[in-house]
Amino acid sequence: MSKNQQRSDAADDVHQWLLHRLHALQAKVLTSNLQLPNGYKQQSEVDIDELSKDDESLLTLTLKHVAKENNRYEYVKLLIANDINVNVQDKREKRTALMHACIQDDCENEAVLIINSKNCNLMLQDRLGNTALMYAALKGREMLTDEMAMLLSKSWGLSAIQLKNCMGNTAEDLAIRNKHFRCARMLQAQRLHMLACLNKQMILAGQIGSRQWHAFTSVLKCLEKFDIL
Repeated sequence: MSKNQQRSDAADDVHQWLLHRLHALQAKVLTSNLQLPNGYKQQSEVDIDELSKDDESLLTLTLKHVAKENNRYEYVKLLIANDINVNVQDKREKRTALMHACIQDDCENEAVLIINSKNCNLMLQDRLGNTALMYAALKGREMLTDEMAMLLSKSWGLSAIQLKNCMGNTAEDLAIRNKHFRCARMLQAQRLHMLACLNKQMILAGQIGSRQWHAFTSVLKCLEKFDIL
């Protein structure tokens, strides 16, 4: 048997393994309000955070092995609704499901679901030091770059935007290197906005501290003048 045939068979096995769990999860959700025999309930039990042999999550496998026309978006939505851990990193490349969604050409809608899911960590880096934001910028995914940059701006995630990979490049650098200038401008705008807000906060903190210091010195002078000390 050729290596290509072996890879094809292995991919088919993973696909069947994945579909079995996705269909079981669907059945569990559809029958959650029904009284069913215990045997059936046991058959429909699914470990939402079960991993494949390569430590890939059901979410990552769905993005990689389920075609867009085969309800991939609905499966991703189903997994997220059932509280799957979206931050699991695979064994080989240390990539999350969101990183894979940013790399693939037709997963933008699924990526938005992951970005806006509970506890999605945009600071995670793979073996190359790249984050999901870096892959979105590198690939020119304008919608995803804007979505993540806005989310990071709201949560004061300046460090995530300025994070560097193993080659010393930020997401903004990667966007410029690959001539995705709109992505670069989005990142630059959010970075400068956060820096401006941070600068204002520091100035305000300095003014408050200065007022408090003046009040303290005035009281001290009064105490010295009337020989209270």
